[in-house]
Amino acid sequence: MQNYLPEELKKFKSISNMYDVYFVDLWGVIHNGINLFENAITVLDELKKQQKNVVLISNAPRSSDTVKQFLKKLKFDLELIDLLVTSGDVTKNYINKNQKKIFYHLGPVKDNDLFEGINNISSDINETQEIICTGLVDEIGGNISDYENLFKSWILKEKTFVCANPDEVVSRGNNIEFCAGALAKYYKKLGGAVLYFGKPYEEIYNFAKLNIEKKIGLIIEKKRILAIGDNLKTDIHGAQNFNIDSLLILNGIYKDFFRDNNLNFDKLLKSNEMESLRINKFQQELNW
Repeated sequence: MQNYLPEELKKFKSISNMYDVYFVDLWGVIHNGINLFENAITVLDELKKQQKNVVLISNAPRSSDTVKQFLKKLKFDLELIDLLVTSGDVTKNYINKNQKKIFYHLGPVKDNDLFEGINNISSDINETQEIICTGLVDEIGGNISDYENLFKSWILKEKTFVCANPDEVVSRGNNIEFCAGALAKYYKKLGGAVLYFGKPYEEIYNFAKLNIEKKIGLIIEKKRILAIGDNLKTDIHGAQNFNIDSLLILNGIYKDFFRDNNLNFDKLLKSNEMESLRINKFQQELNW
C-alpha cells in the first residue's frame, strides 16, 4: 500500500506559463547516452518558441565545452539552450582556487581533458592532498568493492576525496552503470572525508542562476524556476535544497522500477533512503 502520490503531469505545455527558467538534467531526460529523446527535444523547441530560458545542468565530470561536443555527436541543437553548466566546471573552479594543493585524478582517461591548463595535478598519490574522482577505472574494476583496499590506504593517509559527479548510477541505453558518486559514498562509508561538487549541492545551482541572470540581464525569482530530472538523490533533492519546484522524469534510471505502470513512490523514496523528499510533479517522459 502507498500513501504518497505526487501530481502526474500529462502534458508539459500545461505548466509552461508558470516558469521562466528551466534547469534541465541531461542524461536520462534529454538522452540515454546513445540517443536523444525526441519528445524531450520537442519540449525544448517549444520552450524556445515561448522565449523561455533553458539551462542544462549536468553532473558530468567534464567541462561544459566537452559535453557540448558530445551533444553535437548526438545531433543535439545547441541553439535550443541558453546555458550549459557541469559539475566538472564547478570542480575545475575549485581546483583553480586551490593552487597550493596538489590533486590526484581517479577516473577514466577520457576525463583527462577536465585538467587541461591545470598544473597542480600529480600522478604520485604520495605528494597529493586530495583525490579528484570522475568515475571508475577499468584497471581497478567495475564493482565498488574492488576499491576497498585502495580506499583504506588513502584514508589512512588522510586523503580527501573530491567527487566531481555525485550521481551514483547512470542509465546508458538499457544498462545501469556506476558513477563517481557511488565511489564517494563507499569512501565515506569506510571513514574517509568526502567533498562533493554538482547536484544536489547548492553551489552548482547558484552558479547556474548567477550565470543565466548575467546573460539575460534580469534577476530571476526562484518560484519562476523549474528543475527537471530523473534522479531523486541529485535532481529532485537538489531542487528541494535550492527551494525550487521539481519535475521527476520516470524513463531514466527508474524506468525498470516503474515497469507495468506500478507507481509506488513510497517504495521508491524508501529504496533511495529519501523518505523526507517531496516530488512536486512527475511525468513518464518529458513530453510537450
